[in-house]
Amino acid sequence: MMKLILRANLFVLGVAAIGIGLSMLFLGSDATGQFFAAIINSFLSDPQELNGLSSPNVDSELRFYSVFWVAYGIIVLRAANSLDENFRLVPILAGLFFAGGAGRLLSAMAVGQPHPLFTVLMMAELVLPLLLIALWVGINRLR
Repeated sequence: MMKLILRANLFVLGVAAIGIGLSMLFLGSDATGQFFAAIINSFLSDPQELNGLSSPNVDSELRFYSVFWVAYGIIVLRAANSLDENFRLVPILAGLFFAGGAGRLLSAMAVGQPHPLFTVLMMAELVLPLLLIALWVGINRLR
């Protein structure tokens, strides 16, 4: 059962990474950000405007990094599809995802609180890897 839950979480993470990465690459940072901000804002009693993603510098930088997000998603999907063969990659993939969340936390501490969208993303990036590692450890004990 743990293996199925781990595989499902990896699958969702991989698909999300590819989808978001392709959206950033082809639609741009502002369109992608505004889409997800609208979803987050629908849950907030005081919706906030998402600004700052449409400048040429930010868009260029995020489209560049989006290719790496897509590549990460592909690797995660391959690990999920062949979990037995790629089991050793799970902590590395979880660690990379966690490091991204830690980078967001560092940014919040250094320059201030971002739009709630990025706070939600940061929480997911700090919590999901812990779940992945817990599942990995549990499965590893049974091996």
